[in-house]
Amino acid sequence: MLTGVRRRTVMLGLLGAALAGIVVFAHDRIKQNALRHIERTLDSRNDVAKLYFLDRLGKYEVLPETLASSAAVRAALQEPGPASRHEANLALSEIAGGIGVDRIWIMDMEGQVIADSRWKSLDAIIGRNVAFRLYFQDAAAGRMGRFVGVGSTSRTLGYFLSRPVIIDHAIRGVVAVRISQPFKDFEALLWKDWEARERLTLLADANGILLMSGIRAWTFRSIGVPEPDRLAGLRRSLQYGDQEFPSLAMNPGRTIAPGMRFVEFAELPGKTFIQKAYDMHEIGGRGYLHADAEDYWPTVAVQTGLVALAAAALFLAACFLAERWRLQAKLVEAAIRDPLTGLHTRLYMQEWLHDAINAHARHEERGFSLLLFDIDHFKSINDTYGHAAGDDVLRGVARLINSCVRTEDLAVRYGGEEIAVFVRLAEPGEVIQLGWRIRDHVAQSGIMTSHGLIKVTISGGIAAHAVGETAAELFERADKKLYEAKRAGRNRVCSQWEPEGSGMRP
Repeated sequence: MLTGVRRRTVMLGLLGAALAGIVVFAHDRIKQNALRHIERTLDSRNDVAKLYFLDRLGKYEVLPETLASSAAVRAALQEPGPASRHEANLALSEIAGGIGVDRIWIMDMEGQVIADSRWKSLDAIIGRNVAFRLYFQDAAAGRMGRFVGVGSTSRTLGYFLSRPVIIDHAIRGVVAVRISQPFKDFEALLWKDWEARERLTLLADANGILLMSGIRAWTFRSIGVPEPDRLAGLRRSLQYGDQEFPSLAMNPGRTIAPGMRFVEFAELPGKTFIQKAYDMHEIGGRGYLHADAEDYWPTVAVQTGLVALAAAALFLAACFLAERWRLQAKLVEAAIRDPLTGLHTRLYMQEWLHDAINAHARHEERGFSLLLFDIDHFKSINDTYGHAAGDDVLRGVARLINSCVRTEDLAVRYGGEEIAVFVRLAEPGEVIQLGWRIRDHVAQSGIMTSHGLIKVTISGGIAAHAVGETAAELFERADKKLYEAKRAGRNRVCSQWEPEGSGMRP
């Protein structure tokens, strides 16, 4: 009898421990799910903001280059005089009015404004010297200038784009454009979002100065304490006029997930937010998006209570089965699909190749070919634009290649920037034509990244599987042809059916 009581006590203890573990586990998962829901909401808001600035500002990226090559701009700098500058004023005014920008102006190499699209207005800046402005300094040094700041006459926030005007291989002046309406519209949306739903968004520059906020009084506050040198530089350049940049009293709390933390603001007593920061490359700053913590804790408390009251056995079985099914699905997906490009993985390729090689050994007519592609100068793309843009390029190239491949064929991410395509039952000429068609599609399309459209090319090597040949031998021959294409100048395809180093279009 005593033994039975002890046994039941042990079993009840184990069951109690198991139930307690389930409740703790469920509580943690509920918190993660609640955070994921909040993070998805914040991510969605951030995506909308990025698309907004990409659409509203990105369309003006090529405008300075177009202006720098116009006859009126070049004449105003090359043949200065009342007539040429008057013609430039007329041309700039017409262009600005036609495309909806605030102002277009031309500066000589001393920073003196010599032509202005608003030359008829009281706020015309002809004759002013703006050499202290960063957009002028960037362009005068031969760089494309991108600058967010306050207009010297409008006193409102705008986006400045500038470009050097090169005549006879020398920089002769600078042309600049200012756009403010997208900022006004976006700031109005932030104000409305806060007033209607208390959804708080902060948009800061690289120095931590708030450019826009759901709360109007916070504009041009600083998040943290700016470095003295940077603060002095901002004041010298009058980037934000004569603002003093008082600190925003923000009390950061504990981190609850990568990139997410609790925060409180002294000017909003009694409210706690969950904050996530995002890079806003489109305007050279960072966005801080917030969700009310009241959307988090009640959800966690209620759901945890429901789990604790549920039947232990039913909950344990359902939780175990659901978790196992979910993990199995994720493992299968991870095994066959590359998460970055969406192409098949090398693990899946090995199974496919095993079956294809065996089928070719049994039936000689069931041959297949390998097209091995590599992105040209991929390291340079990563070094120039960053690895995030490099990932965008890799995804874009994979998508373009996959769009050219038949359903019965196979596209695989073989290495870092190498993509393998296996083509069944095709004649040599068809395979070569496919290789060049893929090469043309990539070269002509370009890849849209966070840094804008990047043109890329690929090189390819082609080898047909020979009966009895191993996968390694096939890849070695295709890789050799790929190397020949690289050595012959890249942006071409070499195959085993052509003379070494040829890579000529069929």
